[in-house]
Amino acid sequence: MAPYLRIAVRVLGVGAIMVIIAVVSRQVYLRVAADADLAGADEEPAAMMLITCETMHHRLQNLYGSDTSDADAPPRRSLSGVLSAESA
Repeated sequence: MAPYLRIAVRVLGVGAIMVIIAVVSRQVYLRVAADADLAGADEEPAAMMLITCETMHHRLQNLYGSDTSDADAPPRRSLSGVLSAESA
């Protein structure tokens, strides 16, 4: 029983260390991205999410094909004009 307990403790210790490293590296990446303005800080989060979703939808349509007539239309890249018109 003692050898199995030692193995289990080591596995849990290694797993905990891996989780800590993953969390720290993600926080460092998010801080660096925010400092370098890589996160698209000039756009609203909802607009960035919509652009990301539309781009992914377009890529999936190109990958798997689509029966819709507007499948060849490129995704919108900026919603600044639409958002400013709605807020006015």
